[in-house]
Amino acid sequence: MSVRITRTGTEVVLDHNELANKGKRTHAEIDSYLQELDDARENKPSLQDKFRELKDKDAEQDRQLDAVKGAVSTFQTGLNTLSSAVSAAEAKNQTQDLRLSQVEQKNAQQDQAILKLQSDVSSNPNAEVVAARRDRDGKIFPSLKARLDDMQGKIGSGGGGGNNGGASSSSFDLQTPINILLNTFRDAETHNRPAYRQNNMYVDVFSDSSGIDNERSSYFAIINGTVSPGLYDTNIIMSSPTEPAPYHVTSSSETSGYPGWMGINGNLTDSFYTDGAAPPTEGHWWQIDFFVPKIITKVAIRAIGISAGQYGLATFTLQGSQDNTNWTDLYVGSHANTGSELEHSFTNTSAYRYYRLAKLRSYRSANPVIYTGWHEIKFYEIIDAVTLVTKAVNVGRSPKKIITTAEYTDAVTFDLTLDGTTWVNNIDLNKLLDTSSLKGTNLQLRANIPATGSLKSLGFTWYDDSMLVEMPGKEGGGGDRSSTKPLVDVVAATNILRNAYRTLERENQGASVRHNLYADCFKDTSGINEFKSESFQITNGTVTKSAGAVYKWQTLGVQTASSVGDYNNNNSSYRPFKANGATPIYSVEKISDDNAAVSPGGYSDYWLQSGTSADLFMKWVTPVEVSKIILWMNGSSGQNGHDYCDHQIFVKNPSTGSWEAVTPRINLASKNDKGVHGDGSWHYPVNLDYLINEVKVTVWNKSTYMTVTEVQILQASDKNPVMVSKPIPLAKTPTHLLLDAEYEGNISIDLSLDGGTTFTAGVPLNQLVDLSTFTFLPSNSLVIRANLSDKAVLNSIGCIWYDKDTLPTYTDTVGGSPGGNVPGNGNSMIQVEKYGVIASSVSPVEVNITIPYTFDYKLPPIEVLKFAPGEQNYTLEIVSFSSNEATNFDHDNYMELDGTLRLKTDYSIELTEGVVLPSGNIVYSLTLDVNQYSSIEKIKVN
Repeated sequence: MSVRITRTGTEVVLDHNELANKGKRTHAEIDSYLQELDDARENKPSLQDKFRELKDKDAEQDRQLDAVKGAVSTFQTGLNTLSSAVSAAEAKNQTQDLRLSQVEQKNAQQDQAILKLQSDVSSNPNAEVVAARRDRDGKIFPSLKARLDDMQGKIGSGGGGGNNGGASSSSFDLQTPINILLNTFRDAETHNRPAYRQNNMYVDVFSDSSGIDNERSSYFAIINGTVSPGLYDTNIIMSSPTEPAPYHVTSSSETSGYPGWMGINGNLTDSFYTDGAAPPTEGHWWQIDFFVPKIITKVAIRAIGISAGQYGLATFTLQGSQDNTNWTDLYVGSHANTGSELEHSFTNTSAYRYYRLAKLRSYRSANPVIYTGWHEIKFYEIIDAVTLVTKAVNVGRSPKKIITTAEYTDAVTFDLTLDGTTWVNNIDLNKLLDTSSLKGTNLQLRANIPATGSLKSLGFTWYDDSMLVEMPGKEGGGGDRSSTKPLVDVVAATNILRNAYRTLERENQGASVRHNLYADCFKDTSGINEFKSESFQITNGTVTKSAGAVYKWQTLGVQTASSVGDYNNNNSSYRPFKANGATPIYSVEKISDDNAAVSPGGYSDYWLQSGTSADLFMKWVTPVEVSKIILWMNGSSGQNGHDYCDHQIFVKNPSTGSWEAVTPRINLASKNDKGVHGDGSWHYPVNLDYLINEVKVTVWNKSTYMTVTEVQILQASDKNPVMVSKPIPLAKTPTHLLLDAEYEGNISIDLSLDGGTTFTAGVPLNQLVDLSTFTFLPSNSLVIRANLSDKAVLNSIGCIWYDKDTLPTYTDTVGGSPGGNVPGNGNSMIQVEKYGVIASSVSPVEVNITIPYTFDYKLPPIEVLKFAPGEQNYTLEIVSFSSNEATNFDHDNYMELDGTLRLKTDYSIELTEGVVLPSGNIVYSLTLDVNQYSSIEKIKVN
């Protein structure tokens, strides 16, 4: 900076640059100069003051910056806290998701198998108890607590020397029968089974309406196996004016080849078309008789497009009637001139049996009233709340207990009756209901489904006193005495057998023996001694009564028809019986001329026609019982295009008037496929609960012509069926046995332990049978004989047997000192032995667990519990076999502990490097002992 100072007067001092070159100055001179500067500055701040001011401002800014930094730090701390909270919430979320996944996994696994290892304590308060799985809510399995309570409070009194201690209490395993019902639902869905009964169990998954009492139920719809209210397509597909019964289609006019029923036959290339005749006063009409009243609120129509749509439906009036005489207008519709399907919705709250499309008009400019029609029409009915009543199930005798379960949505309620009159309303599901006060043997359920609800499956199981699993109890008083008694959970053992049946069905496997278990679901005759069995046949995995003699068509007075006529006569009307040799060549009468023994290659004795398909009909006056239908197509053995056909067989139910399929559609491997018998015959056993007088065979062409040689129907055998199993090998002579069978009708079971030489008759099902109470000859094989009534059906049979080393037992100590010296509430205890495990003060207890026979060998989690009796009894979980606790156990490489104790299904094997090929590739090998695995699904190289 340069400063020039001017003073008063004529003398000018030197500037600072000149002064700086003058050398040294005295202090006096410097002070004088400074004084001159101060005087020249007057009241303006000095440089030092300016520096001080700037320094103060800098310090203030530092303080403000520190304050901002503090605020930022505080905010950052809060943000970190919030972030930690979010992270904790996310971690908790993940933990909850994991727990939910584990719960869902356990729930699924619990349905696979039930393994129960249970020991009740002795007098030692620190004894360990090997307990069963958890229930679905993650709590201790109910039966464990119930049995512990029974031990301490119900087995016997502590002061009476054992007197009055004989009353035992039913400790019922509730979850097991519920699981059986749920598993049976899934099995019925897989096999598309209608409602059916197995022993003391009944299930319906609504694959059809066969299990529903239609007279006592309200209107309902079954869509994809679910009963529910709502708006649904009535799904009427006619094949004639009156087929299927009970529907009936009529019209005021129709053109030949375009009848009224073709306007609702499901085929979009067919159509209904008026013939141009003079219509009634208001115009032509078309109507359908639903037989039962329905509330129709929508129709869908696909009009014809003849002559650019001129003949298509333009307007109509929908009418309803209860008596086919008095009609009510419901809707006046205008239909756009298009070939697409259009819907017409309207309000209707009344149910009508008859619906009519009246006052039909087309788009023709001339005579619009005489020509019109459509390809297809659909009717939609509204169903409000549904009351559904099951058909009566005869339970044999009044049950004491009933368990009901169902799968449904919304607030569906259920009622129960045993006599069809007295109803118990709003029963509890999934509970053991006491029905001992009800009288009757015909059990029915009533489901009340609201407008927003649905019912997917329904089932129940019932028990009398002989079926309930009793807790062992103390007998009367007296001196000290003890006895060893069997302790087998009958329900759990039955469930293991039922799982075995389902596995055999799934694997399409014959009779099987695994350890001490035998099961057969009759996929074939491999488990049946056909030489000792009588009058039986295997039909779709069931044992039924075999067929007898062939009915003679001439005796029955049969009439025969073909929907497409035959090669020389297109007449589709019925024709009377004609014997062989009296019928024209290739005529439809050939299929029922009592001559099935036609030489292959013959050209005369069979029905013949071209086309894509045909229906062949046989009817006679007097209904008869039929047990088998045989279709012969041995004809000309494929010569000149006269080939075998795909086919399906139907019978008419006389009570409903409808055709019911007794076979699925049979698709042959080729046009030359002669069937499993190799002679051009197909044998179909049938099991009907009604007599028939009409049969229909539908055939589909696989070549140039369709041929059928003969249709035969067979009588039932005059003997009732008897199924005798092949000998079942035994390692040791059994002491106890549990038999189970799934059947319909009446059966009785006989048992032999000497390979089938001598039988003990009337062995009970689903009970632990003490074989020492029967007289058996000693042997090393077991044979089961099932005696079926006339209409009985045997679906599966099996048994589990126990010898003295494998039978679960308990020791019942009775009498003696006044109640014993037992910790807790001073009551006597029962020492229980099961699977060879006895609770005692010796710890730890080593247990070898035999894995039950299940499809995928998955088991529910097993828990080790400690029971400590005292003022407050409790159970403490010690371990649940989770993966992080696997190190607490010694287990081989075939086991996995991941929340369950189960067999591994995936194994990793290290490859061994071998030789180097000239190409540079290296050969690797592995050692695999196939005997260690029951089956190998695939081998994958990672």
